[in-house]
Amino acid sequence: MAPYTDTVTRAQALTLKAVGWTNAQIEETTDISARTLNNIFDRAVKAGFEPSVDGRLGRLSSAHVANVPKDSRPRKQEAFEDKVLQQVRRDRYGREKSYAQIAIELGGRISERTVWRILRKAGMKKTKPTKKPGLTEGMRKDRLAWCLAHESWTLKD
Repeated sequence: MAPYTDTVTRAQALTLKAVGWTNAQIEETTDISARTLNNIFDRAVKAGFEPSVDGRLGRLSSAHVANVPKDSRPRKQEAFEDKVLQQVRRDRYGREKSYAQIAIELGGRISERTVWRILRKAGMKKTKPTKKPGLTEGMRKDRLAWCLAHESWTLKD
């Protein structure tokens, strides 16, 4: 049995089944198990495939053999995306938080890596806050002295 059946092989198997081949013959030719063949046939019929119309072979379209999305667990990113972005966009301090802090504030239900993925998907990147250093006492005295020396200047000066 093949782990994945491409659309051409599925179309071949459906055609062979529609013309009357047995599941064993089709399995021998296409390496598709009988169970998988029955699933493919049932999906094709639900999609509108009619094996025989007025004694003739029915028309097979790409919709009858199209890939079906697999059911899977919903991604955590989708459930927490808005909450993570609200944490970051709330205020200045939200933008300075680490991925771990955001994950903890959300109750530890998601990992740091998931927080990182959500922020990357939203186009955000890690940045450090820039802080302007304050003036020293010497700088303040120098500025005051310059201002006092030039307080009588006009625009032309």
